[in-house]
Amino acid sequence: VVIEAQKKAGLLADGQAMTGGDLASAVADFNDMVGQWNTMRWMTWGIVDIGFTSTGGPSYTVGPGGNFNVSNTPTRIEYGFQRQLVPSGLNVDTPLEIIQAKEEFSRLSLKGLISFGLYAFLDTSTFPLATLNLYPIPNATIYQIHIGVKNAIPVFTAATIGSILTIPAHYIAALKFNLAKRYRQAYGKGLRPDPELNALARSSLDIVKQSNLQVPELIM
Repeated sequence: VVIEAQKKAGLLADGQAMTGGDLASAVADFNDMVGQWNTMRWMTWGIVDIGFTSTGGPSYTVGPGGNFNVSNTPTRIEYGFQRQLVPSGLNVDTPLEIIQAKEEFSRLSLKGLISFGLYAFLDTSTFPLATLNLYPIPNATIYQIHIGVKNAIPVFTAATIGSILTIPAHYIAALKFNLAKRYRQAYGKGLRPDPELNALARSSLDIVKQSNLQVPELIM
């Protein structure tokens, strides 16, 4: 993707390759763009559902290596529900209402109340791992907490440069053309717009957004 984007930006000719600092800079630009895309619901192709059995504690970590172990630390949770594990065979799911702001969570009076969970709040101020706070605190082992977080487009690391991205096919064009726009700016070509490249970048991005659009039915 990085090499093809450089060619589409007019920075590489056929048969040329990037090495050293140029390659490192190009990969860093790719990771910057993907990092921004991963925060947008309409730029990710799905929601990952992940569960963790309640320990009786008030909070859980969310992110790489956390209690909810996901590849990227999420900026928000899309939904949550609580699954009753006891009695076995009757696993009833109850939705959790998402608290969107820390100011709202701070207004809860008895944060240590242990009971049936009703609310979930994701505190992203505890980066590099986010903290999932539940209220009331679900009893240990009786319930399993599920949250939905955005899927993530993978970024490159030193170990994965040169590997093939495992992503839906329609993302490839969007990555190439939009990355080419960034490369043009980085190499001083941004002052001379390329209308054809810009049109292809917008079109490929619109296709990704339209394919990911999911509008839930309004619930009153």
